[in-house]
Amino acid sequence: MLLVTCEIWRYGEWVPFHEAPVLRESNDYGLTKVGTPNKTLSEALQVKERIAEELEVDPDEVCSELGLFFRDHEIEGLQPNNPRGHAFRSLVAETLARFGDPDLEVAEEVSPRELFPGFDFGNRSKDARIDIVVRRGPRTVALITTRWTYRHDRVDIIDEARAYVPAARTLNRDCRFFGVTAEFGTARLKKVIGQTSPAMPNSAINRLVHLNPELPGELIGRNGDLREMWSLEQMVEDSRNWH
Repeated sequence: MLLVTCEIWRYGEWVPFHEAPVLRESNDYGLTKVGTPNKTLSEALQVKERIAEELEVDPDEVCSELGLFFRDHEIEGLQPNNPRGHAFRSLVAETLARFGDPDLEVAEEVSPRELFPGFDFGNRSKDARIDIVVRRGPRTVALITTRWTYRHDRVDIIDEARAYVPAARTLNRDCRFFGVTAEFGTARLKKVIGQTSPAMPNSAINRLVHLNPELPGELIGRNGDLREMWSLEQMVEDSRNWH
């Protein structure tokens, strides 16, 4: 309701777009030569129907229930990518803090150099930040990278795991690493899933976590490809095992 929209940002303003949730790049959506929705748009319309069921509203009313974050007077008028990314990170952190193990401390935007002094983080910028760091007492027990979406050719979730996990597991061999996303592209999701523990037992990444894995998976018939992806609820529940 907060971060998904049925509109796209164009020329400094929000404009309607097919009356369907925008879950991928806008140029993926369109009509066929005979005027029917193409495959990507058809999937978005399926998602719209499911959201209508969950919100208990008419499908024609769904779009008016979405994108609430971008209607805030402090946000409207801003190019949405950075505000959405920060909001998504904070929503994940707040969800974990509120519903996860109460003995955990959850912090946002932590400098890896301050967290792990003396370690070399290669080509990470001097201003690099880890999105979410989770501690149990003095021990860092989980690192979490959040990406609303990500490009196929530049997957920060994998790059950050490779950069930060060796340091984290030198100090705590049981430290978890999760990537949390709302990405909808099957190929992009599979690229990260293939680098997680179920596919690679010694992987730096424990699980790819999706805001709602049913939508890119079971709803549109791709659950087999994405079966090793966790829901946000599963990650939060698993926090009781982080030591």
